[in-house]
Formats: sequence, structure tokens, C-alpha cells
Amino acid sequence: MKAKRPPRPLRQQLLIDNDVQVALILRAVLYGSACVIYFVVIQFFTQSMIHPGVNTADLFFSLTDEAMYWVPGLLVLGPLMIYDVLKVSNRFAGPIFSMRREMQNLIDGKEGRNITFRTDDHWSTLAMQFNNVREELLELRAKMADEAEEEEEDDSWMDATPADDAVPVG
Repeated sequence: MKAKRPPRPLRQQLLIDNDVQVALILRAVLYGSACVIYFVVIQFFTQSMIHPGVNTADLFFSLTDEAMYWVPGLLVLGPLMIYDVLKVSNRFAGPIFSMRREMQNLIDGKEGRNITFRTDDHWSTLAMQFNNVREELLELRAKMADEAEEEEEDDSWMDATPADDAVPVG
């Protein structure tokens, strides 16, 4: 039976991969803004059709009266949505961040370490595959080092110098 490993601690850092997570936040803000603009435009045209003789300034004033019902909800739900996007994106940005760090260690010639992802992270099989590739790379490096060492020992005869008391042949 496999020993159960202790769970990894929760991530303390909310923004792990700036490029990816900021792009997701900007996309969420873009969609939220598009929804707000759509809602305002629909409200404006609805009010102008219901009250055809009202001037534009009064229509916008009417829109601000309507906005007092949905803007507070937007101000509360917007930051919650951004926080949720960050938490969910941590489930794939965190594992990739860990894997990139360990791959850089391998590139730099260090042994690195096996990686394990948190229980709720995405791509959990990626850790196992990375660990297999890491082990194979370390074995190949060790094998190459052994072969280089053997070659160095075989070339040791070239370092030998003739003895001073050797008799010349001839």
C-alpha cells in the first residue's frame, strides 16, 4: 500500500504568473465592461421608446436613477469575480510555475527536485511525467559522466613520460 504524502500547503501568493493572470483579469474586465455598456445602451433605447418626447439629458438622468440598483452589485461582484479568476487560474499557473522553475534548475545543471502539485491543481499527471523525464535526464548525465571518466583513465598512458634511466634503442 502506498504511503499517503502530506498535503502541500495552500498557496500564499495570489498572483503567480503575471503575464497569464493579468491577461485573464483584463479579459474579465473587458467582458464586464461590455456587459455594462450593453445594459446602458439597452436601457437608454428602452427609455427613449417608452417616453418618446423626453429629451436626451432627461433620459440620461433616468439612467442614473436606474443605475443605483445595479451599480452597487457590480461594485461588489466585480472584485469577487477578479479574485475568483485569480484563485482558479492559480490551479494551472502554479503547477506550470513550479515546473518552469525545476526545468530551469535542470538546464543550469542542477539536479532540481521532483515536483508534486496540490490536490486541487489541474494537470496532476504532468508532475508524474516531468518527474520521469527528470529521472531519465539525471541517469543520462550520470552515464555520460561515467563514460567521460573511463575515457580519461584510458588516455592516462599518454601522460606518461619516459624514465631518465631508459636506454636508447638503436
